[in-house]
Amino acid sequence: MLQKIGNDLSLSEQAYVLIKGAIMNNYMKPMEELSEEMLAAQLGISRTPVRSAIKKLAFEKLVVLRPGKTTIVADISAQDIMKVFAVRIALEPLAAQKAAAVITPSQLEQLEAVLAAQTEAMRGDDYNLYMMKEYEFHAGIAALAENDLLYEFVEKVNTQVQRFHTLSSALQASSALALMEHEQLLDRFRVKDAAGAGETMLTHVENVARRMVQNFK
Repeated sequence: MLQKIGNDLSLSEQAYVLIKGAIMNNYMKPMEELSEEMLAAQLGISRTPVRSAIKKLAFEKLVVLRPGKTTIVADISAQDIMKVFAVRIALEPLAAQKAAAVITPSQLEQLEAVLAAQTEAMRGDDYNLYMMKEYEFHAGIAALAENDLLYEFVEKVNTQVQRFHTLSSALQASSALALMEHEQLLDRFRVKDAAGAGETMLTHVENVARRMVQNFK
């Protein structure tokens, strides 16, 4: 059940955030049909902002607009995972390499804080928070690469990765390994080893892809 929304953001933006959250946390399942009328009633708003939110979610490939104007939550296959990770493998080592070359002490502290929060989330079995911090860690590195297009692509692809993690049975079993790989990456950042950061990120992304495909439901 979606909560009713307030007035801080536009209605369409609030609807987008809440519906996206329900999809990312698997409250709305793959192939589930989404009715604009039903969503509008749950959110306590008209169908117009809901329609706008759905269009944005379709652009992010989280929902599929079918002929006849019906909408379903996007399904996921192992092939979809490999397509997304092919993009990650191409982009994220480049982002890490560029970020490591220019990172400041305060920026490094911010990444360390994100990793610390992710570690605490794992210890507390809060895997929704864990995935939020996972996204924040990878998007944060891309933001330091001083390339707006690179950041936008990495941010978008990691939205898909978040959902893959939610639907995969690998998350809890592999979370400690992922955190160790994040720490290894920060070790490269601490000494501004750009080439090493790129190589470490490549290994990490490849490992995550392998673990996820092996354990995909």
